[in-house]
Amino acid sequence: MKRQLLLILTMSLILLAAACGTSSGGESKVGGDETVTFQATIIEIQDDCYLVEPVEGSAELNSADRITIPMTNMEPSPEPEVGDVLEIEYDGSIAESYPAQITKVYSIRVTE
Repeated sequence: MKRQLLLILTMSLILLAAACGTSSGGESKVGGDETVTFQATIIEIQDDCYLVEPVEGSAELNSADRITIPMTNMEPSPEPEVGDVLEIEYDGSIAESYPAQITKVYSIRVTE
């Protein structure tokens, strides 16, 4: 009886460990090949980055109300201005600081 109980307990722990190690199938895999896209309004334009506020309903708004985005991989026109809405494609990682930071940007384009 003790041997069966030990076997059941061991198998349960193995299954639990295997379930915790699998991907949840979410929107992004940090370090993976997937990318995440969101929209944000430009609040301020600095020397080498934009300070943006994610639009209402954005998952990024749950992480931070203000995010700095480096001016990299921009589409050439139109030139972004304060108040414009940007579509930002990035690797899914947001640094937890204030304001939050996204460092790996794949593309930025003006939508509005």
